[in-house]
Amino acid sequence: MNMSNMFTGVAVAIDDEVNDSTANISNILKQIRRRGIPLLVYEKLPSTKTIPHFKNLSFLLLDWNFKDKAIKGNRSKAKLGDEIIKHNVQENIDFLYKVVKETYCPIFIFTNENVDDIQTELINAKLCVKDQPNNIFVRSKAKLKDAKLFPEVEKWMKRNPSIYVLKEWEKEYQNSRNKLFSEFQDLSPIWPKIMWKNFKEDGTNQSAALGELIFRNLHTRMSPFDFLDSVLGKQGRKIDKAELRRVLEGEKYLENLGLRSTDIGTGDIFKRTCTEEGSTKAPYYLNIRPQCDLLRSSPDDTELYCLKGRFVDESKINKKGGIAFSSGQFLEKINNAVVPFLDKGCIIEFLFKDLKVMKWKSLKADRIGRLLPPHINRIQQRYAFYLQRQALPRTPQIAICNGVIR
Repeated sequence: MNMSNMFTGVAVAIDDEVNDSTANISNILKQIRRRGIPLLVYEKLPSTKTIPHFKNLSFLLLDWNFKDKAIKGNRSKAKLGDEIIKHNVQENIDFLYKVVKETYCPIFIFTNENVDDIQTELINAKLCVKDQPNNIFVRSKAKLKDAKLFPEVEKWMKRNPSIYVLKEWEKEYQNSRNKLFSEFQDLSPIWPKIMWKNFKEDGTNQSAALGELIFRNLHTRMSPFDFLDSVLGKQGRKIDKAELRRVLEGEKYLENLGLRSTDIGTGDIFKRTCTEEGSTKAPYYLNIRPQCDLLRSSPDDTELYCLKGRFVDESKINKKGGIAFSSGQFLEKINNAVVPFLDKGCIIEFLFKDLKVMKWKSLKADRIGRLLPPHINRIQQRYAFYLQRQALPRTPQIAICNGVIR
């Protein structure tokens, strides 16, 4: 697969020499246009008002040194490293800060300046991490001439699995989005009004219910992904334990900063101030009430069905009095569920024996995040099984083990 063909949509190029046919950037832009990629060009950094419109960019191409008119063309000065105007460099950094807050996309910095110096600037500004894959690709313009741009980009993508997965996902997402809205338009051009009225009559939160409908239908229309093992399975650097745990936490848990304050959801986790003297671990509460019930009342009056959780001391795992762990799984009992890596790496045990009905208004200030599907669904299912459990007579020891009744 030619991964450079995965770039679809509008690209933006910002360079003070975009209209100079003799400049190195001219050859690079020709290579982009030959791919049929729509290109929006700027001779200087766009205004702050423009940046929010960059959310769906295919990629951003940025020059590093926008020369002042007073020194532009002065070859004696152009050879000097101190010609780089410091305030222009800072403007680039500030611009990139604003861009990364609005969108995650490949950012290409193609320059005539020293590449190592620019990478150092980006690392110092915490826009890149040293010796790690980053979404910012810095290259010399001179090395990208004569049809060398996209082969270089493809090599870079193979070393950056996050960018590769992003582009594969974008392709399927756009196809799914178009199918969804086209099909529903054919069903009825006023389908949102129809569903809105239905949600209102059902007594649910219309905005949340409509959003859930769209998300569910997007998901079902997406084709199965076919990611390349040659990119994602390639052996790279060693992954340390802390990094692994951070990724596993991100996969199952969304911190409160990523949630709207009025968004009540199944899987919401709360951490209350501990009242026990000398205790350093606050109790957790996990809301397992189904989402449909949470949408049928005013937010503050919404009742949550909460399981109490407690911090698991990892030093006691697989020891007497601790929780057992084997073959990649915690060995849970019928009356508990163990979720590893929540709340900055904690392992939390949720207990089924004491379900508490609590009002959202009394808990909302204590929410720390949300446990995501399918992890929350598993706990709901196991709790339902716990409620319906049947007592069975004990099997006599002698029926299994050799021996005689004494």
